[in-house]
Amino acid sequence: VIDNICKDLKKVKGVLIAEGKKPINGEDGKIIFEIDVEKAATPKILEDGSVDYKNLDLFKNIKKGQIIARKINPTAGQPGIDVFGQKVDALGGKDVRLPLGKNTYIDDDKLVAAVDGHIVVLNNKIEVHTLLEVKEVDTSVGNIKTVASVKITGNVKSGFTVESEGNIEIFGVVEAATIIAKGNISIHKGVQGAGRAKIIAEGNITAKYLQNCSVEAGEDIYSEAIIYCDVKAGGSVKLLGNKSQIIGSKIVAAREISAANIGSKIGTYTELQVGILPQKRLKIAELTSQIEQNNAQLEKIGKILKYIEKIEKLPPDKEEIYHKAKKSFQDLISLNHRLSEELNSLKEEIKSSSIGIIKVFDTIFPGTKLVIDDVTLKIQEPIKYAMFIKNEEEIKFFPLK
Repeated sequence: VIDNICKDLKKVKGVLIAEGKKPINGEDGKIIFEIDVEKAATPKILEDGSVDYKNLDLFKNIKKGQIIARKINPTAGQPGIDVFGQKVDALGGKDVRLPLGKNTYIDDDKLVAAVDGHIVVLNNKIEVHTLLEVKEVDTSVGNIKTVASVKITGNVKSGFTVESEGNIEIFGVVEAATIIAKGNISIHKGVQGAGRAKIIAEGNITAKYLQNCSVEAGEDIYSEAIIYCDVKAGGSVKLLGNKSQIIGSKIVAAREISAANIGSKIGTYTELQVGILPQKRLKIAELTSQIEQNNAQLEKIGKILKYIEKIEKLPPDKEEIYHKAKKSFQDLISLNHRLSEELNSLKEEIKSSSIGIIKVFDTIFPGTKLVIDDVTLKIQEPIKYAMFIKNEEEIKFFPLK
């Protein structure tokens, strides 16, 4: 080629005589999120064509130790060569920083949650908040299910659910909604449940008033009025104030139920049960029912066995039925024996550890039924300033000091 160029420059063109190699620049670092941190406030279209405004998935839960994001480091790139054989440096990729924020930490190029909570993106940083705060629970927010505690400055509208692995504090009114907490629940204004509200806490429940709702606390319940409710407490139910009242409700508590007024002048049926934990009362009922069912089955099998035993020579098919029936009979006897022992043990435990007490600081009215452990008393006339306890096999009342 060079000889040809020297002979006739015009005849040679477009011939490659030297070639370099372009450098390959490095790739920039990047962040890969393990969970979706963006809010998605778009209602979902259901299969039947209706729109779900309740499950908007606005709040992203995160558990302590869970990875939020990973960092992919930048690469250095590959150098090139110019036409003279000289090295041409490549540009390295740009580094990125993990969006380290409150209650997060970095571990080996990973962004990790330091606490249980919900994710908040603030100033391009990822934070984990242990308290979720909203103004009102309605179609703008949807249902809430979070590992964080919840603070609601307004109301919870009918049909919505708030569920927390921490505490829930509501400054407004709860309508026909469901409120569930592993901790405590505090409702500053009260519950207007329309017969559909459910308030459930593993800890304490405090509400100014409870009306037409179902309430269940692992520990104590505090209120000023309980009206037409179904209430269960693993501890006590205490109504506060000299005008506090329980009307038209069924209340079950392990230790104490107390209020200024219980029942009403017009004899509204009201039932209070104390002493036996609701779970134990239910267990006694279940064991009793199972034993009765087994006894009925034993009677049926016994008749079959007697019938077969009258046959002098059993054909093979009848003999097989006989042996199966006899085994079932013996198994049921053994099972009933174990169930009876468990039932008797539970009854003895209850008998030796009764601590149930009912206090009325003003008046308890006729139409009220009191149950302490397994003893019942129906109030026939108004009684004032009294304390009711179980004394041997009856409920007695004494004046409150």
